[in-house]
Amino acid sequence: MNFTATLNSMGQGLCYALVSILFIFLAKKMDDWRTKDFDDDRHIDDGNVAVGLRRAGLYLGIAIGMIGPLSGDSAGFRTDMLYLLVDGVIITGCLFFSRFLNDFIMMGRINNDRECVKVFILGGGRTTTGNTALGMVEAGMYIATGCILNGSMSGGGGSFIQSLGSALLFFVLGQIVLLTFGLVYELTNPFNVRDEIKRNNLAAGIGLAGILVALGIILKSSLSGPFTGWVNDIIGFFVYTVFGMVLLLGFSALVDRFLLPTTNIATEIKEDQNVAALVVVQATIIAVALIIAHAI
Repeated sequence: MNFTATLNSMGQGLCYALVSILFIFLAKKMDDWRTKDFDDDRHIDDGNVAVGLRRAGLYLGIAIGMIGPLSGDSAGFRTDMLYLLVDGVIITGCLFFSRFLNDFIMMGRINNDRECVKVFILGGGRTTTGNTALGMVEAGMYIATGCILNGSMSGGGGSFIQSLGSALLFFVLGQIVLLTFGLVYELTNPFNVRDEIKRNNLAAGIGLAGILVALGIILKSSLSGPFTGWVNDIIGFFVYTVFGMVLLLGFSALVDRFLLPTTNIATEIKEDQNVAALVVVQATIIAVALIIAHAI
């Protein structure tokens, strides 16, 4: 073993890790500033799960996204650091933009910031602060977006400008796909998913968040690899997208039938608000997505 080379590699790896952690810290400060009227840190200290979930999703999204540029071939330590800094800025900006899309498009009439600090009245006169269902959906959107950014920024091929343009293009396409799939998910359910989430139905939030993460995992796989040309990459992306959406919807129906033989997902979400059942179901869907992503 060449200890000098090993120590050098470990030192460089530590630098890459510190840069990635720096962007997580930067994202925290940016979100602190964005939510200064609500003081997210105080809400987290007070046990607001909704705020905790959305922050956790943001940090995980950045970490997942940053793994993408770290997985490519090295162009030299200094060049790698420069690219990583540029990619980190793009990843952070894209994740905040995805939050905007989630707030104003996917959730429609719901204001995420206000809902996550809103007081809800429970049975027996008890109260709870924060729409946990909405926090779960926002976390799922962040994680799914991180997966898309990971795939679009991994690999090599083409110039730096081409890789940068490819990453931004597929981020936009990925957001369109996630929003479209969110709409398809709502249309395939016999109840209004947004209304259930607005009522702080955590089971509904887990259902939507889980399916978004599952699709993000499949899209990551479709985007991973070297840049091979705009036409080839775009066609491949849409083929994977359609295939992945069909498979996820199909497997969701199978999971519903075989894991919940005496009931169904719609009943567990709307009537029973069964969080445990949705955790099992969506974990299974994500597991299926992981298998699909590595099998196709």
